[in-house]
Amino acid sequence: MNLIHAGGPILAFLSDDPRLRWPGCGFPGDRGDCFGVPWEPYDRCLAHLEPEERRQALGALSPGAAVDCRGVPFTRELLEELKAAVGNTFGEADFGRARFPELADFTGVTFTGEAFFWLAHFADDALFYEVTFNRDAVFEEAVFEMGGAFEHADFQGSAWFQDTLFGSDAAFEHARFSSGALFSRAQMFGEAAFLAVTFTDGIVFVSVQVEERARFNEVTFGRDAVFAGARFKGDVDLPDTTFTGPLVGPIVCGGVLDLSRAVLTCPIRIRIAAAQVLLQAAQINTALTLDVRYADVNLQDAVLSQPVAINFHPRPFSFNDGPLPEDPLTGQDPRPLIVMLAGVDAAFLALSGVDLSACLFTGAHHLDQLRFEGHVPFDEPPAPWTRRRTIAEEHHWRALPLPGRRTAQTRGWQPCPNHPDPATTPGPKDLAATYRQLRKALEDGKNEPGAADFYYGEMEMRRLDHDTPFGERILLHAYWLVSGYGLRASRALAALGVAMALTVFLMMLWGLPNPTPKQTATGTMPTPGSRIHLVIDKDDPALSGPLSQRWTADRAKDAGHVVLNSVIFRSSDQDLTTAGTWIEMFSRFSEPVLLGLAALAARGRIKR
Repeated sequence: MNLIHAGGPILAFLSDDPRLRWPGCGFPGDRGDCFGVPWEPYDRCLAHLEPEERRQALGALSPGAAVDCRGVPFTRELLEELKAAVGNTFGEADFGRARFPELADFTGVTFTGEAFFWLAHFADDALFYEVTFNRDAVFEEAVFEMGGAFEHADFQGSAWFQDTLFGSDAAFEHARFSSGALFSRAQMFGEAAFLAVTFTDGIVFVSVQVEERARFNEVTFGRDAVFAGARFKGDVDLPDTTFTGPLVGPIVCGGVLDLSRAVLTCPIRIRIAAAQVLLQAAQINTALTLDVRYADVNLQDAVLSQPVAINFHPRPFSFNDGPLPEDPLTGQDPRPLIVMLAGVDAAFLALSGVDLSACLFTGAHHLDQLRFEGHVPFDEPPAPWTRRRTIAEEHHWRALPLPGRRTAQTRGWQPCPNHPDPATTPGPKDLAATYRQLRKALEDGKNEPGAADFYYGEMEMRRLDHDTPFGERILLHAYWLVSGYGLRASRALAALGVAMALTVFLMMLWGLPNPTPKQTATGTMPTPGSRIHLVIDKDDPALSGPLSQRWTADRAKDAGHVVLNSVIFRSSDQDLTTAGTWIEMFSRFSEPVLLGLAALAARGRIKR
């Protein structure tokens, strides 16, 4: 059977299956001969009996009677007469291929036997309020042009909605499904509403298409909730929902998948391509694996008592031997984004491939136990700031127009949604603590190079925190300036080069004495028979002459020799002036430190 919805009337083409054929009553009509099943003992269907014949046919019925109304075209009056004849209680009822061009109102009806509505066509509203199906209810390939309303319906047997088409809303609020509920390949062109529904034996939503919003608020899934190949163009609301069976994907959701306050009690895997996934205040009491594409994932205040893994799925999900279409999301970046971890105990959380550039970490617990598996991107500072991985909260704080902060210092940093309110923006103390915990998480994962950026961020926050003691801030400023907190080898080598050049300059001007001081001998001239007393003395190194005469190649060579030896703690055996001695002492202390900082920074980038 083919179902077509082309923005206008919904057409149902009858199946060619010979099992679904029977001798029709043949009554001529605008749409051809009637194919309604004849009502025994007559040769015409119930709709085309004479008034007296219909009165006798219906008068023979009693509450709980079985009826065969296959293919019958029902008017509103005829349906009311049939319901009255059976006292709103049908036994086995077969409405297969029945047509309802007017309102079909089954409100309050009870079906004690199986109810068949396969291939039924409802051109107007179909009302099944508070209907009770004691056995199976079969709506396979039925067409509800104006939608179907099953509020408070009680499905005690299996509910079959395979290939069913809802031209408008499909409403199942407060319905109860005691056995299986099968919606395979159903199409819903309006809203799908399953508010406060209980699926005792689970639900199968395979290859279902919903054009608008799907609401599963406060639903309880007693067993498996299978949403394989389901496609939702709008939002999917699952707040306050209880899952006791696995949610199987893949699912494509063009809007928001809302699992806020949902309760998960058994191992579950969700494969979802969505614009946004909300797990706010969800209670995850079991192992959860979330394979996700495109979505912004919000975990604010979620309770994780078992391991939770959130993974980026790099390729479209496969379903039925091919990729599942992602039409509502095509063209967007498929890498998911974690946007909120506030209030989450991260000790049970593992992230793989997800983007953390906009994630808010402040308020999360045990961040030092968060596990990073695979590449996890973070944000970076704007140019020309030092390139490193940063968290979103640092962007928000640096974008604030604080007193004494120039506009140039805030340019390029991303503000938070509540900008520029500093009360809603974490300050340097909170940011330093967050960076410290993230650094430890990476170090415990043997990712020392990755942890280095978070150490840099921690030290930056300490340096910029006005509550840090003044002396400590001066020391941190110097540490940052000469080596980038021991993490920037290029900066340490540059500082070493500047220090060595300055030392050479000072040595040439004041440290090297005049060339080869003259030796002098003091004593008395010898006389015959007397002993000679002679003292040879060397003048102290001295420097004289104008500055212009001190810029010579020989002096530069000697100064360079002194400086190079001081870097490696060796003596150059060079005579120096008093000033030169002090200059060499300072050089032999500071320049090896700078060399060590450069080595430390290089080691930090390759250590594992």
